[in-house]
Amino acid sequence: RGDFMRIINLKKRAIIILLIIVIILLVSGCARWPNGPGPEPGETEYQLEITVEVKGQINSYEGIYYIVMDADENSATGPGYDISFWDDRFYYIKLEDGFFYFVQKEEGSSEISLTSSSIGEKKFHVTIALSDLEDPNSIDINILTTDSDNNTYDHLDPYFTINTDLGSLRNVTDTAGDSGDGGEDFDIVEVTAVVTTLY
Repeated sequence: RGDFMRIINLKKRAIIILLIIVIILLVSGCARWPNGPGPEPGETEYQLEITVEVKGQINSYEGIYYIVMDADENSATGPGYDISFWDDRFYYIKLEDGFFYFVQKEEGSSEISLTSSSIGEKKFHVTIALSDLEDPNSIDINILTTDSDNNTYDHLDPYFTINTDLGSLRNVTDTAGDSGDGGEDFDIVEVTAVVTTLY
C-alpha cells in the first residue's frame, strides 16, 4: 500500500509539473508574439519597398532626403511637408551624408534596422519590414528633401496611402522644377512603393 501511495503522489507531482510547463510556454509564447515584432511562427512576413527618384543626382552631403510614414491607419492625419509638425507616432528614414537612419519620431525611440538599402546616381531604395511599423493595414507616406537645417526644398503634395496587402503598388509622380533653392538634386520626380514578402 505504501508503494501504491508513493506512485499516486509521483503521478500528482508529474501532472502539476506538466501543467506548470504548459502555462509557462503559453505565457512566453503570448509575450513573444502578441502582434509583433515579427510574424507568428509559420506566418509570412511582408515588407515595404520604396524607391525615390530625383531629377538631378542624389546628393546627401549638401541636403537631406526623408521618407516619413504614418502607420496609424487614419489617412486623414498623414505627414505634411513641415518636419516640425510631424507627430510622435510617425516613422521616418533620413538619408544624410551617405547614410540611412530609420527611427520613430517619438522621443527616446531607438534606431530601427532597414531590411536593405541602396543609393544610386538618381535614385535611392529602402526596404522596411512591416512588423517594424507594427503591421498596419495601411501606411501614409510623404517624401521630403531639405537643406541641412531641415528647411523643406520639395515634398509630395498630397502624401499618398498604400494598403499593406501583398502586391499593393503605388507609383507617384511629382511636379518637376518645384524644389526652389534645392535645385535638381533635391527635385523629387517619382516615388514607387510596393508590398512584397520578406523571405
